Amino acid sequence: MLKTQSNSHTFQKNGIWYFSRRMSADLCRHYKTSRIAYSLQTRSARDARIRAMSDAAKLDRQRHILRISSDDLPGKHLLRDIAEEPVAEPPAECPLLRDVVGVYLHLMGNDRPPTFEAALKRACGY
Repeated sequence: MLKTQSNSHTFQKNGIWYFSRRMSADLCRHYKTSRIAYSLQTRSARDARIRAMSDAAKLDRQRHILRISSDDLPGKHLLRDIAEEPVAEPPAECPLLRDVVGVYLHLMGNDRPPTFEAALKRACGY
C-alpha cells in the first residue's frame, strides 16, 4: 500500500489538496490574516506539488518586495536613489568610442572582408 506524503506547504482534506503558508511576523501588517490557505483544486499529488511550488515562489517574490520596500529595512538610508544621481560625464582624457573603433579598424581591419567593418560599426551603434 502506498503512503501519501504531504508536499511542502500543502495538506489534503476530503481528497482535495490545499496550499497553506504562515506570514512571518515582520510582514503581518501587510496582510489581513496570519495564514494564507486556499484550495489548489486538484486531487492529484503531483499537480498539487507543482502548483504549490509555483505559488510558494510567487509568494516569496512578493515577500521579498515587501521587505525591500519596508521602512524598517536595516541600512535603507545607505541605499542610493538612482533618480537623484546625476549622469556622470566621461573624463576629458577618455577617447570616444568612434575614435577607438577607427584605430582598431586601421590596425586589425587589413585583409578583412567588408562585413567586418560593417559588423563592428553596427555593434558599436553607428
